[in-house]
Parts: sequence; structure tokens; C-alpha cells
Amino acid sequence: MNRMKRLSSYILCAFILLGFAVPGHSYVMPAEQILDFMIKQFGSTRTFVVSQKTVIYDPSLEGGMRELDGTIYYRYPDQFRYEVSTPEGEQLRVVGPGGAVFVADGKIIAERENTFDHFKDLLLYRRADLLLDRLSQLDVNLDVVSLGRYKDRIAYVVGANYPDESVPQVWIEKKTFRPLRCLLKSGPYGADLEEIEYADYIALDKKRWYPEHILFYKDGGLAKMYVLKTFRINPELPDQLFDIAYLKTIYEPVTFVQPSSLPESDLDEVQKTIRDFRKTFE
Repeated sequence: MNRMKRLSSYILCAFILLGFAVPGHSYVMPAEQILDFMIKQFGSTRTFVVSQKTVIYDPSLEGGMRELDGTIYYRYPDQFRYEVSTPEGEQLRVVGPGGAVFVADGKIIAERENTFDHFKDLLLYRRADLLLDRLSQLDVNLDVVSLGRYKDRIAYVVGANYPDESVPQVWIEKKTFRPLRCLLKSGPYGADLEEIEYADYIALDKKRWYPEHILFYKDGGLAKMYVLKTFRINPELPDQLFDIAYLKTIYEPVTFVQPSSLPESDLDEVQKTIRDFRKTFE
């Protein structure tokens, strides 16, 4: 009988040891819960204004780069405006529930967002349903969530099974619930992915953080970088700053005409305006 008891004890210990030896599968929260935690860690700010330096990297520019001064306006949960001063004049883009407008040289030259414009999405949308809807529009598969590692930090990968980087995805740091990076299609039909990284978070106050650097990668290289200079929390912002319908009444759309109908000097000026705008905002 004692022998049987000892044998039973050995078998029980063996099962316990085997149980510890079997790798565990950590529970991974669903995308909605992860994004909700991310939104909550940003605090309850109503408005936020960032003065920043925009650095554009382009071999066609003198010295291979250009630095511009810009201002970003956030009005939560879903309104955004970015103004930038260039040697060619003021340019701006506004995004909100009413759509988007992009203005250069006093003309509306586009009414849609490009891939890099979506850097704002993880920083702007302060309701989980708004952010989930936006990510779905960007083809991020919200039913897929995994854990990954990026620069020695553990992160939730929403949209992909780590280490797959062939599909659109967003990375949220597991410890802090701050955005780390996102990989998005280059345009609505793009097969390649472009990357946006949120780096070097700084404390705005005891409850709020914001990335000091936002980096944009295209074709494997650094294309653009935002560098935070100063900020204001909860300033009063006029409604007209974000009123897309109003902006369409004061800015006319650029008229695209056949090249043969324009003098060569005017055609060059139109093409230059569009080219400079794209270098700044894409």
C-alpha cells in the first residue's frame, strides 16, 4: 500500500512538472479593448496645439533636405488641422467628419488624405468606435491581434500575426498603451506598405504624453520627420479653423487644364506648386 502511495505521488509530481514545462499561451486582449486603453491614457484634453519642425528628406532638394515650421491643431475627438510655412507660401490641410481639404498657394488641390496623413489617427480619435472605423477603412484586420517586439519593447500588434509585416497593422506598447508604429498601404490601391513611427515620448504634464519625434519611412528610407518644439493644452480654437464647408467658400479648387491651353511659364508654375505641396505633405 505504501508503495502504491509513493508511486501515485511520483506520478502526480511528474504531471505537475510537465504542466510547468508546457509553454503557456498568454491572453491577448481584443483590438477594441487595447485601443480603448490607449485612448484613456491620453487623458481628457479638449484641444491641443503643437508647434513643430518638419524635416523633409529628398535627394532632389538642395542639401538633400528641407526644414519647415509648422503647427498642428487637434480638437478631440475627430478634428485636425496642420499649417506649414514653405518658401512658396502657406499650406494647410484640414480633416474632420466633413471630409478633408488640402490647400496650397491659395487653392484647394486635393480633398482626400494620403498614407502619411494617417499618422494623426492614433493621436486624434478619442472614441474607440471612431478609431476602429478608421482602421477598418485602412484595411487593418481588427480580428487579428498578437504580441510582438520592437526595439526591445513588447507591443500589441493589431492587424497581423507577429512577425508578419506584409499587411496593414498598428503597434501599441504593452506597458504604456502608447502608439509605437503603424504600417499602412501606400494609397488606396498600394501593394507596398509605408511606415510611421512614434518615438521619444515626453511628458506634457502629469497625465499626458506626446511623441517628440514622428518619423515617416517610404521605400525603406526616412522620408520625413516631425520634431516637437512647443505645445499648448486646451487653448480656445475657433470653429472656422476646422470648418471644411467654410474653407471651401474661401478657397477655390485648382483648375486642371490641358497643357496646350497654358503658356509654358504658367504650366511650370502650376506643376511646381503641386510638386512642392506633395513633397511637404506626402
